This record gives sequence, structure tokens and C-alpha cells, in this order.
Amino acid sequence: MRIPASSSLAAATSLSSCLSARLLPRPALRVARLQRASAFSTAQQRSLATSTTISTTTSGSASSVPTKTVNKHKNALPAVARPAARPLQYSFQPNFSLFAKRPPRPFPPPFHSPPLSSFSDPLSTHNLSRVPRSEGAHFLRGITNGDDAVVYAPSFLGVADGVGAWNTKSAGHAALWSRLMLHFFSLEVESSPSTVDPVHCLTKAYHSTLHATTESTATVWQGTTTACVTTLHGNTLTVANVGDSRCWVFRPSKRDFILKTTEQWHWFDCPKQLGTNSPDTPAVDADVYTVDLEDGDIIILATDGLPDNMWDHEILSLCMERVGHTGPELAERLVRAAKKVAIDPFGESPYMERAIDEGLSIEGGKWDDISVVTAVFRARR
Repeated sequence: MRIPASSSLAAATSLSSCLSARLLPRPALRVARLQRASAFSTAQQRSLATSTTISTTTSGSASSVPTKTVNKHKNALPAVARPAARPLQYSFQPNFSLFAKRPPRPFPPPFHSPPLSSFSDPLSTHNLSRVPRSEGAHFLRGITNGDDAVVYAPSFLGVADGVGAWNTKSAGHAALWSRLMLHFFSLEVESSPSTVDPVHCLTKAYHSTLHATTESTATVWQGTTTACVTTLHGNTLTVANVGDSRCWVFRPSKRDFILKTTEQWHWFDCPKQLGTNSPDTPAVDADVYTVDLEDGDIIILATDGLPDNMWDHEILSLCMERVGHTGPELAERLVRAAKKVAIDPFGESPYMERAIDEGLSIEGGKWDDISVVTAVFRARR
């Protein structure tokens, strides 16, 4: 049974009134009108009862107070599903700055890949496109800086320092080793399906570099390199370090470092290193550090050109000066400050201090490649 529309009900009422007026005599008409009025009043009261209840409030004595109750099924708005809170997204906002003590050597075949046109890099405002790649290996991840290499991404960072003494060998190539190590490390991190173990990725990168320099070429290219790499999982930073490159984590709210790695040495000026004729391996020798980050924390990775020319308190002072200004300026200021000491033959440096402790007569800064990667940790929805 269907409920008639209000217009049909009104039309039926009007038609009934007309028929009553024509067929009933005057007195009967008056009675009929009174009956309809009484019936309408009764119907109105019943309707009112469905939307009005009488509630009794008890405060000492009972009293009846009419209270209007809204019909929950009439004019009820549909429930609007609130969107679930978006999960926090964690990432690095990286920058870098470089100083090379000499131009990088061209990479040998098959690692040397000549540019396809007069513009080997895309015309972009990105930092990466403004760095000259004279070694020509533009298909390798990362950037070469003298014998150093750096790599960065929103979820990982890395620096490596090729041991320059290998450049005196006929088949030695320090820069090739540092660049390949970070190239393969980045590939391993990006291919990991879940939580990334930097030691595992660095171990696979080490074996891939050995294979690439000994079995994939006609010439066995010798070399060794230090490596300091970091990975980010959620807000947890994990650092793996082999050698004398270093990592610092600066927390602006504390105005202090919450993490500082230490160098690894066999003896003075001979750090632990990965590669040809070296007994060191990531699985055995890597130091691992873990720290939970907060929004705004600053991560600094650098090859030994920075800590050999600047003490920790000087690096901290520059970090505190840049609180609230965490752009690429920090990496540039660190490199400029370290370079100023490196080229000063009469300056005081941590490297000179260590040499004196070893009984060596060394004065001034250390002339070396300086590679610095900085990153601001961000947690956003």
C-alpha cells in the first residue's frame, strides 16, 4: 500500500466537501462540519503526540514539564565519514657542498661514458645539475669530488673517501672506488622492500664494487675507500661507518649534538678502509649508531677533510648560528670554514694536534678534499 501525496489528499478532501454541500440539507451540513472539525482536532492531537512527550523532572516533588523531542528519523542528516588521519611522512631535505684539492681523474672504460650532447646534464635549478662531472660517469649514482664521493636521497645519505695513495699505482683509482661504493649502496637501499639495514646494503655494495673492478673489466682497478652511510626508517636514523669519515646529528631544541660518530684507525693517517688488500669489511668492522629523530634535526655527513680542519665545538657553533635557517647555507659555511684552515700553513687544526701527539712535526691545516652533506629531518602529514 502506498501513502498518497499531500496534494492528492487535499484534492480528495475538497471533493468530499463539495459532495456534502450538494447532497446534505443545511442542518445536516452544519453537523457534518462540526464532526469534521472534531475529527480534524483529534487527528491534530494524535499527530502532536507523536512529536511531543511529557517528561517528569524529579527535584524534591514531581512536576510535569513538556519537552520537545526531535524525531531522529525526520530531517536527519546522513552521517559524514571523517577521513582517517594521514600517517606521518618522514624524509630528509638534503644539501651538499664540495671542495676538491685537485680535479677528479676521468674514469676508465667501461665506467667512462661520454655525454650524448653538448649538455651532459639537464638544464635544471637542482644542485646536482650545477656540479661538473668531468669524470664523465654520469650513469653512476652520486657525485665525485676529487677522490671523494657523495650521494643523497630523501631516505638515505652517504659519503666515501677514496684513499689517494692508490693514484700512484698504475692500475689504482681512488675516486672510482669511492663512487662505485656509493653507487651500489644506493641501488641496494632502493631495492630493499622494507626496513633497510645499512650494514647489509654496504656489504653488498662492497662485493659489487669488488666484482666491477676485478671481473667486469680487462684491467683490475685497485683502490680502497672509507664509507659513512645513513638510512632512515620512520623517524629512526641508522648510521654505519667504516673509516675516518664522520656523522653528527644536531638538535636545535637542545642546541647541541645528540650523536657524534668516532673515527676508526689502524694507525695515524691510516683509517680502516674497504677494498684492495684491506682486511676490513662492513660486516665485521662497521660501527653502527641508531638515534630517534625529531622534526628539524640536522644530519651532517663529511669526509675527513672537515674534521681534520675543524673541531667539534667549531662545527657546533656554525650549527647554532644557522638555527631557523637550515637551507644549503650550512653545508657551504662548513666547507668554507674548513677550507680556510686547510690552506693556512700556519693555522691550528685537529690534524696537526694528532700529528704532534704522534711525535710528527706537522703544522697548519690538512690539504684535502672536503665533502659535506647536510640534511634537515622533516616529519609531516
